[in-house]
Amino acid sequence: MQSSFYLAQKMGAVLGGSQVLFREMQTRKVMKQRLHAVVLPLTFAGALPFLIACLLKLGWLQLPNVSADVWLWSYTLIIAAFMSGSHWGLALRDEDSVALIGSNVCALLIFGIALWFQGPLGLLLLIGVFIAQLFLDQKFKTRSTINNRYWRLRLVVTSIVCVFLTAYLLISIIAD
Repeated sequence: MQSSFYLAQKMGAVLGGSQVLFREMQTRKVMKQRLHAVVLPLTFAGALPFLIACLLKLGWLQLPNVSADVWLWSYTLIIAAFMSGSHWGLALRDEDSVALIGSNVCALLIFGIALWFQGPLGLLLLIGVFIAQLFLDQKFKTRSTINNRYWRLRLVVTSIVCVFLTAYLLISIIAD
């Protein structure tokens, strides 16, 4: 890994030492056109707990000592924190202060929603935060920080998550 950066620095020096060129080479190296083989299955597997939350809320599935609400809110906090951390890292690499602030705002919103709004309003707000995180992904795609394949994957999986959150909201309204 270090030898790749060393080589890129030397090439930058040979080609005039352009910081723009060096930065572009780093970005291209990080964002390959192909996703790693485990990215696709792991990303879709990450949406399964949202389906499980719906099944728990409907009573079609039972897990020992776990309520549907605890399951949903706990997992949502984990995923939102994971996504905010991913966005934070990308924003640091790009030196993008707007994305840095956006990633922090999303993390804090999820935390606040989980503390004070665990109900129908909170579920609507959660959907809004996941959509906001998708806008951050779109910003990274526009800047070529993430590639088109990863962008499409995030778009599909976030849509699936939002559908499950909406289903959970409807089930909650009907069931309660």
